[in-house]
Amino acid sequence: MPALTLNGFAHYYEEAGDGPLLVMIHGAGSSSVSLRRHVDDLAKDFRVVAPDLRGMGRSEHVAELPPSAWVDDLAALFDHLGAPPALLYGVSLGSRVALRFAIDYPERVRALILDGPIIAQDSAGHSATAQVFNVDSYSDERKADMRRLHGDEWETVARNYLAIRNRPELQEFYNLRASFPSVRCPVLITRGDRDDANHKLAYTYELKQGLENAQLAITPGVGFSMAAGRPEAFQRLLRSFAAEVEAAAAS
Repeated sequence: MPALTLNGFAHYYEEAGDGPLLVMIHGAGSSSVSLRRHVDDLAKDFRVVAPDLRGMGRSEHVAELPPSAWVDDLAALFDHLGAPPALLYGVSLGSRVALRFAIDYPERVRALILDGPIIAQDSAGHSATAQVFNVDSYSDERKADMRRLHGDEWETVARNYLAIRNRPELQEFYNLRASFPSVRCPVLITRGDRDDANHKLAYTYELKQGLENAQLAITPGVGFSMAAGRPEAFQRLLRSFAAEVEAAAAS
């Protein structure tokens, strides 16, 4: 799959299919590997592009980055692709990147799909993240999964990510509570019904209430990500939403 330099750093992305552009952004401490099923399945109907965020996956592993780096890298990727306005999906951290990108580059986003969205962080979220990325407590299964996502440098990636996300200036950049209502494109919000400290149901309802053109789908019996917990149902919903966006644009 393609590898290139964006903003001076090596980046990797998956690409498959042909049709309307769908860009998919993975979650915290993860990579495009976590989205591979969706890339393969949705490529039947879309041109799917799934980048590894700087510092993760097969993109360059860095110990620090500017607060805007992930958004800047996404803009540079759009430039590289010569991309038209895209359907933009993000899960967890990816939802924050996607939403901030739509705020900063509204002309480049046709519609948003926010899965298990986060719009800010508080002390409970910080504590939960610290536990998730405490590599000293990882089971052998968790270590193997991290190696699958990031390669042999997985431990460095995890420690770097925790240090990066704990910087106050990065959290301030991704505190979207005041700015997200400026988004005017169609938005599909998806998630499971299980609440947690990072992906609060309250964030989901706040987004739904604050966005002028948003739909909400909550799937019972799964964690924060509908895409992970109910992949087939998620794909059906995404296809239906994309068709609605297309029909509205055509009319």
